Amino acid sequence: MAASAPVEEPPMGFIERGPEGATMHAHSAEAAQGPSPLGKVPASQTLFSADGRLLAAVHTAGVSIYDTSTHAVLREIPTPGTVAVHFSPTGKYLIVYQKGNAAGAGDDKNLTVWDARTGARVYECFQKSFNKVDWPYLQFSEDDTIAARVVTNEAHFIRAADFAAQPLRLRVPQIAAAKLSPGAQPMLATFIPEVKGQPCSVRIYPPPPPDSQGAVELQPAARKSFFRTQEVEFMWARDGAAVLILGSTDVDVTNQSYFGETSLHFMRTDGALDCKVPLDKDGPVHEAAWSPTSEEFVVVYGFMPAKATIFSAAKCEPKYQLGAGPHNTVRWNPFGRFICLAGFGNLPGDMKFFDRKSDGKYKLVGATRAACSVTAEWSPDGRRLLTATTAPRLNVDNGFKIWRYNGDLLHHAPRDKLYEAKWQPARAGMHADRAISPGSVRKESEEGGAGTKKPGAYRPPMATSGAGNFSAAKAAPEDTGPGKYRAPGAAAPRGSGATSGPPGAAFVDSSSSASKNAAKNAKKRAAAKAKKEAE
Repeated sequence: MAASAPVEEPPMGFIERGPEGATMHAHSAEAAQGPSPLGKVPASQTLFSADGRLLAAVHTAGVSIYDTSTHAVLREIPTPGTVAVHFSPTGKYLIVYQKGNAAGAGDDKNLTVWDARTGARVYECFQKSFNKVDWPYLQFSEDDTIAARVVTNEAHFIRAADFAAQPLRLRVPQIAAAKLSPGAQPMLATFIPEVKGQPCSVRIYPPPPPDSQGAVELQPAARKSFFRTQEVEFMWARDGAAVLILGSTDVDVTNQSYFGETSLHFMRTDGALDCKVPLDKDGPVHEAAWSPTSEEFVVVYGFMPAKATIFSAAKCEPKYQLGAGPHNTVRWNPFGRFICLAGFGNLPGDMKFFDRKSDGKYKLVGATRAACSVTAEWSPDGRRLLTATTAPRLNVDNGFKIWRYNGDLLHHAPRDKLYEAKWQPARAGMHADRAISPGSVRKESEEGGAGTKKPGAYRPPMATSGAGNFSAAKAAPEDTGPGKYRAPGAAAPRGSGATSGPPGAAFVDSSSSASKNAAKNAKKRAAAKAKKEAE
């Protein structure tokens, strides 16, 4: 029977932006190809719609919207002094924030919403300040039927069917931040900071009834209060059933860190469960991320060497650990099959790739190093990772690299100056979730490293290696690999070498010795039986 033909995947696009503008490229069959017909696009920043159909390029005169399939300009949005842009989930609307001075919106309102198809302005309002963490200030639901905006002591819900109508008003005294959930039934997670000794709180509300008049107060579907938090970041599960709340404060009351204190909390939308995520190591929460399946989430936490643990979304319980090491970044692929655990910033750039098995276990399939990387992003097909070294974070060794899901380097493009590099998203269903290819596990990953190192000169315990990797960030060998979660202090598995007794005592694992003797005796009996039959 003839072998089946390899799966033919459509080419994927990615964009890079430098001093001269942005350029689209195509990537297919694990090889980078030439620039696309779109050519060089003048832009100070770029943004794709969620399905990759549209590309917004910001320049001095405003925003140009391109059709990525025809490589033509669809609309020109006249918004000089544009600071930030954002597409609604379906790509129907473009939200634009301009400077509020003469170089921007002038005396006009500086927060506007535009119809991406017609180029018509459908909504506008004043927005005094801009904070990248809170952007976009107008958040659309997944189907673009409603948009939420935080104002003083209220959250406004604007109906897209009639932007000019009075918004639905939800009264939330002292509200400081909010985020609308994905899903068919959008919910709004709100944050109320500490006031006069009262703890801060997070409350989850549904939108007000469509026929409500004036500001209404609703009973929250879920709420949680806690202390020592000045700011929060909401991370919704893709299905909108639960949310993670990453809280931070400028002062660490335990005096363990100069950079303040962080905490991580978990809440279900229906109020069935709210708790603090049980982290078993002191130190900051470096990053937390939901699996695209919404069934679990991963947290990288603790002083170096940081731990990485997978938690169940059903009960917020630890279920699997990816190992400890110099890590502060985690990326799921779009299907939740592969996960990349890395250490960027002031860490050496080590990356580990894991494959999620059907039984919930994670197998290490590769490890490598992407030194000086600033960003990392999975491709739409979930089988390649794009890392980039960009300015102004780093002004030397700029460029981007494309890696296979097991750490194999597929492409390296150095640049004199690079500001950003990212994949073009793909519409839902264009790419299928595919398992790891046979023989793709890198040999060095199975042995826990890139080969045996030759003995070298002695280095003090706190010295650094040539790559800048602090030895303090190196975990013990037994803690670096993946495995089922085991609480600190729990009994080690049999045969792990754990002993008890007076110092210097050497114990023999009787079960291990017995099994070895049994195997030896069985081998002898089999040899004797074969000899007897031969006679």
